[in-house]
Amino acid sequence: MSEDEGTDGRVLAGRYRLDGVLGKGGMGTVWRAVDETLGRTVAVKELRFNGNVDEDEKRRMITRTLREAKATARIRNTGAITVYDVVEEDDRPWIVMELIEGRSLAEAIREDGPLTPRRAAEVGLVVLQVLSAAHREGILHRDVKPSNVLIADDSRVVLGDFGIAQIDGDPSVTSTGMLVGAPSYISPERARGQKPGPPADLWSLGALLFAAVEGRPPYDKGSAIATLTAVMTEPVGPMPHAGPLAATITGLLAKDPEQRIGEAAARALLTAVANAPEQPALPPAPSGETRTAVLPVDPQPPAGPVTAEPAAPADAPPAAEQVRVREALRSVRKAAAKTRTAPAPEPGVAPDAPPPARSSITDVLPRRTLVLVVAAVVLALLGTVIGVALANSGGGNGDGKPSGTTPSSGTKKTGSTPSSASPSTTTAAGSGGEQGDDDAGDKGKGGDNGKGGGKGKDDALTPGVAPAGYTLVQGAGKASVAIPAAWKAVPAGQNHYHSGTLFRGPGGAELLVDFTPTPGPSALAKWQHDSQTVGPTMPGYHLIGVKAVDYRGYDTADWEYKRTVSGTQMRVQNRGMVTDAHHGYALLITFPADAWNSEDNRRIRDVVTGTFKPAE
Repeated sequence: MSEDEGTDGRVLAGRYRLDGVLGKGGMGTVWRAVDETLGRTVAVKELRFNGNVDEDEKRRMITRTLREAKATARIRNTGAITVYDVVEEDDRPWIVMELIEGRSLAEAIREDGPLTPRRAAEVGLVVLQVLSAAHREGILHRDVKPSNVLIADDSRVVLGDFGIAQIDGDPSVTSTGMLVGAPSYISPERARGQKPGPPADLWSLGALLFAAVEGRPPYDKGSAIATLTAVMTEPVGPMPHAGPLAATITGLLAKDPEQRIGEAAARALLTAVANAPEQPALPPAPSGETRTAVLPVDPQPPAGPVTAEPAAPADAPPAAEQVRVREALRSVRKAAAKTRTAPAPEPGVAPDAPPPARSSITDVLPRRTLVLVVAAVVLALLGTVIGVALANSGGGNGDGKPSGTTPSSGTKKTGSTPSSASPSTTTAAGSGGEQGDDDAGDKGKGGDNGKGGGKGKDDALTPGVAPAGYTLVQGAGKASVAIPAAWKAVPAGQNHYHSGTLFRGPGGAELLVDFTPTPGPSALAKWQHDSQTVGPTMPGYHLIGVKAVDYRGYDTADWEYKRTVSGTQMRVQNRGMVTDAHHGYALLITFPADAWNSEDNRRIRDVVTGTFKPAE
């Protein structure tokens, strides 16, 4: 007779009668039980020790079990499992909790295939609520992954297993130098041995969402060391099935926690996707063509750049914040609905059919009945910046000239004192770019691009005022900007971007001024997404970097890359920003790569960004 069989029927604390094993894990057994006092079925988690466990390890396991119960009990929500009791028998704790019948998200993916973007967003919102509630209590989950998310038979979603949670004020219960958790879902900062904060859990949420729609984790190299190395160093791979969820995933998977989108922005993006109608699969693109898709932004016909919606000022009253959030989300939902029928192509390859189930999830649990200890509470108020924006035209014009990859992105101005904003120039995590390329190019080549007039960055530049040697022109969205006097406007019929206003100088130099009246919600996240999905569709594409920049108090992002045009390597800076709720702009500047850092071309870029003036 097995030990489990011998325990079956046992009554704990004179009240809880064990009635069959639900599942087993590395630290113990979960039992179905009957609370004979209240006449209800419960789950009981029993801690068990192997014969070779020493006293120090036993103490650690007991502390971890009690920590799980404590963490779960501190977070209350309709989506959380309730801990009823903790019983001590046989010198070890037994946790009595609510019983939920269902299966894990990992098992659901394995058996039914990946989730649709909308269903994944619904699951992600519940997980985010739990994490937000935990973070407010000073609790880090540290083990967010598909096998720790329960999908109940009544469709309830629960995040469980706080067994390795870290609680402020509690001592560590892991051995020094020990890294716990599934490698594919451990954030880059934890993999580097740095002290994690709430952004680490958000990174894991991004990895979970990736697995939910793609059927595999974003990083899985077959071994823990190789996987952790990839987590720290490699950009996230393509997401052909993510659709409107791609920008959210990319923003959450930023390697730098400072560049990662926060809880409020993630909630806004996930809510927009969850509330949008499902998008039918597109038919396969003709041979030789690249099919692209406009993500959560209002596309300009046929596929112009779009920008991000700003967040409310930090000192705005709650009502004003809510209005701004509603405006941002309205534009996202409107765009998501339009993508069902709009002729504009979208970034990312559309699946020909629903993706097949995949079995590469590393933490799939075979049992159909799981008991997860979890928690969830109210998400923090949306009082922080909602990120980004943008869609990029990915199609070429068939004549060897650059295809329109000009999403204007960014977020709205966040206050009336932009000079007080601290610059953020850290390369966005996940970009995979080479920041050393910022100094690339033959500085001795002047590249006869109109000679820009003036030689240094020190000359005072005023928005809406052209310095000597430049001409003030009007671009899309009634914006004005100064360009070299020798540059000319390109007729609309010859604009290969098919959007915005294009100006051209000698040697292939170009400036595109693009505009959208309906900015979307997160520029940095969208640039990160497009840099890895739309970018690789361009001839000779080489990513330099994606980063947030400080620009007049607007929430602004730059995407820099190289591409090949008619055999010549060109370098592009695509700057997106939102100036208010109804004005989003993109400034896309192109020069030959070998002349990018010439004195004249540096001056031209400085003048363009220094004199740009949005509509009043």
